[in-house]
This record gives sequence, structure tokens and C-alpha cells, in this order.
Amino acid sequence: MKDQVIEEIKRQCGKVRVLNNGWCHFVYHHLHYLYIPDDANGMIRLSIPHVVNSKEYKKEEVDSAVNETNREVKFIKAIILNNGSITLNYDHRISYGENIREIVEHIIRTLYIASEYLILKLKSK
Repeated sequence: MKDQVIEEIKRQCGKVRVLNNGWCHFVYHHLHYLYIPDDANGMIRLSIPHVVNSKEYKKEEVDSAVNETNREVKFIKAIILNNGSITLNYDHRISYGENIREIVEHIIRTLYIASEYLILKLKSK
């Protein structure tokens, strides 16, 4: 499955760089993404590891924007990391007969939409 996911990411985003730990880095609409393979569990896990630095905003505004993003953008998990970075994650367990191409495209776009949503919410506070 890992190879299929990587090929689909290449088709949509161009270059994919495999990192030493087996993860893959790619760029979509100027945002840096990670694909974190988990073939053993049939999981597709994509992440935007850094959307914005939360330290540039008031804590209450960040908490509100993260919570609202988690509520409003289905399947996304926004998390504030200890270093202040806000990350977005999407995990999807593959079921028999699912189309990898459609799923990967959906995940990439959903993460992008969530990043735009989160930034808009922070800037509107």
C-alpha cells in the first residue's frame, strides 16, 4: 500500500522525498506535508506538521481556533505542539475495495482546507 500512496502523492504533488525514518515529505500549495506509512495496520496517515506558530496569538484565540477547526473540518485533528507549532493530522484506515487514489486526493485537499480554515479563524480573532 505504501508504494501506491507514494505514487498517488507524486501524481498530485510532484516530488516526494523519502526521509531516513521512512516517512515521506512533499509540498502541496506551498505547505509541507508528511506521509507517515503504517502498512501493518492499513493506515494512511498524512500531516501538515507546521501550519502556524501559536505563540504569535493569544492562548484563548488559539484554543478557540483549534477547537473550531476540529469540530468543523471532518476527520482532521488539529494539535498544538509543545514548541508552539500547530499541526494538522488525518488518519484513514483502508477498507477492502477502497480506491487509494481517491482517498489520498481527499486527504491532501482536506488538510489544505483545514489549514486555510485554521489560519482564517486565527486572523479573524
